[in-house]
Amino acid sequence: MPKPEFTDYEKRLSADHEHQCRALLTAQLIWRICRTRKCGRDRACTGPMLVSAHQDRKVRIQREIGLSGHACARLPACIVTAQEPAFHLFEDIMDELRKYQIEHPEYRLPKFDRCLKGRQLPQDQSNP
Repeated sequence: MPKPEFTDYEKRLSADHEHQCRALLTAQLIWRICRTRKCGRDRACTGPMLVSAHQDRKVRIQREIGLSGHACARLPACIVTAQEPAFHLFEDIMDELRKYQIEHPEYRLPKFDRCLKGRQLPQDQSNP
């Protein structure tokens, strides 16, 4: 039996994961202490997303169900370098945010959406 194609599904999971991480860090004003200058200038979490060892358990779970694990492997740079207690606090608040988003699906951060959209390059152009 051929393996099902999850690329579109994983792209959606990855986009949702990134949006949730950045929304949480923006709402909690983490950009004030983030060392990434872009986050401070934008007053929102818009810095790079990096592969994190904190996510190894979630990557393993995704691989067990047949996904590649790339959808949840990355976190914002400030969380990648965070100590374990700070990361656990991040996870706890993330769980609360997910519950809130289920109850209130219209919840958006318009300023964050504008910052993130302005950072992305058009699909047909490369970075000079």
